[in-house]
Amino acid sequence: MPNTVRLAAQVVRAGPHHTVDAEGRLRPRRGGKGPGVVYLGDVATALIHGLQEAATLTMVRPPNFDEQRWKLEVKAGDLTVHIHSRPYWGFGLFTKGYVNVLEFSGPEAPRDRVIFDLAAALGRLPWAFSWPAAADRILQRLDFNRSSHAKAWKNAVQRGRDGLRDDILTMEARRETVAKRLHAWLDDVQDGPTSTHRQHRLMEADEDLEHARKALKEDHAPGVERALARAEAALIEVDPLDEAPDGGHVEGITPVLTLEDDLDVVDLT
Repeated sequence: MPNTVRLAAQVVRAGPHHTVDAEGRLRPRRGGKGPGVVYLGDVATALIHGLQEAATLTMVRPPNFDEQRWKLEVKAGDLTVHIHSRPYWGFGLFTKGYVNVLEFSGPEAPRDRVIFDLAAALGRLPWAFSWPAAADRILQRLDFNRSSHAKAWKNAVQRGRDGLRDDILTMEARRETVAKRLHAWLDDVQDGPTSTHRQHRLMEADEDLEHARKALKEDHAPGVERALARAEAALIEVDPLDEAPDGGHVEGITPVLTLEDDLDVVDLT
């Protein structure tokens, strides 16, 4: 299937924190035993929490006697993830005897970003199984051996990391463009307070870009995004693109029309 990646992840923790309602929707458990309890597990929980937009959760196959055996569909934008929780060792008597088979379908960039976020949020190697020999049966069904499966995880994580690095490089290029326009603008204006404010905001943008680089080194995607958002906001204040003084032309700035410009009159009636 094109644009689809299937991976397996070791479950380490799970608890009775969710339920399934009559319409198959997953909901937080509000207390009491009751029917429909689901042991979602740390892998599925981290994946859902890591999505950048509201996700639609549908329990395709609710649990029966085994509350940790289920199949969940997660949709967020153009991305769909099917999570199949199943035992692979010890007859499902232990949490670490479960694996989540993840099927990611959708565009490569958001798909790899979700995989990157998941691995970072777990803080461990999701492809490191508690019982590797028992996991081989699962991996064979996914057309993997242990080595190729680990490589598939690592490649997807690296692509997600590279996407964030590209976002930083794009913002750095924008910073250079805005800085050139600012310096050209400063040569022609005498507005001290405004000039000082713009230069100060440019310095803040530089600091935010440095924060983004540090966050990337720590694989902290939300930190990268927050820092880039702050840098973008600062650069908007710095950029004099639409403020050429006295209607003149500043190098690197496209002049806008003034009331004195001759325009052809077009009758639209």
